Amino acid sequence: MARTPQMSIEQRIREAVDTFTTKVRGDLDGHEKSLLADFTRLLKDAQESSRAELERAVGDARGAAERALGARLESLRAELARDMDARVSSERAKLEAAMAAERIALEAARAADRGALEASLAAVRLEMRQSQVGTFGRLLGAVRRLDEVTSLSAILETLARGAALEATRVAILIVDYDTLRSWGHFGFAAGKGPSDLPLANGGVLQRAVASKQASFVPSSADGANPGNPAFLRVPAGHIGLVLPIVVGDDVVALTYAEGVDRKPDQEEASIWTEEVELLVRHTALRLENVTSVRTVEVLTRPV
Repeated sequence: MARTPQMSIEQRIREAVDTFTTKVRGDLDGHEKSLLADFTRLLKDAQESSRAELERAVGDARGAAERALGARLESLRAELARDMDARVSSERAKLEAAMAAERIALEAARAADRGALEASLAAVRLEMRQSQVGTFGRLLGAVRRLDEVTSLSAILETLARGAALEATRVAILIVDYDTLRSWGHFGFAAGKGPSDLPLANGGVLQRAVASKQASFVPSSADGANPGNPAFLRVPAGHIGLVLPIVVGDDVVALTYAEGVDRKPDQEEASIWTEEVELLVRHTALRLENVTSVRTVEVLTRPV
């Protein structure tokens, strides 16, 4: 019975201690929580303040960096513009110098070409003048020889040789009533010259006698002229010309001449057809003159 109260006191003390301990622990826990909350609030406030300060610092730094970058970019832009202006001015100067040099070279080339062209034209004119002088000299010589000879045969011979100097092939045919008789020819190959033939088979020759006018004989692809005598085959690039020799009002002979046809770009070149026609006309005058003189001599000769 004596130990029961003692244990009760111990139990009470233990309980009191436990109660106090529990209370102290509870107070400590509450204080700890309060301290933790205060510390957390203070930490949060400090973090927010630091963040705001950091954001302000970052904003200030960004603004300063942007202003510095803008100033640098503006400086670089101005420097680039000055450099580009300098390069453009330099390139423009080089281009203008090159264009001036090219213009000078072009003018020099044009002057040289103009000089060469003028020299070439002068040479061509001189050559043409020399050719014309040579042609006139030959024609004048032939006309003088026609004036010098007095026989009908010599006159025809002079005509044939003079025409042969201007044309490549020449033939003379005498009109003997209904027959064309070959008097002579130059430039024809052996066996290819004219021969006697009926006037009715003369083709262009017959037409020249009937019209008393010059007639052209064009070339053909195969070298043949249907209806004309075989010797009137004119090769490509050539042209033939039939000229009647009219004495009084009659065709006494025919002159056939053949030569190179004049090209469209040879307007100023001498034309052999005109030269031969001039000789034929003068021959007709000479024949008429000689025939008239002989007729007068016969009429005035004493019986």
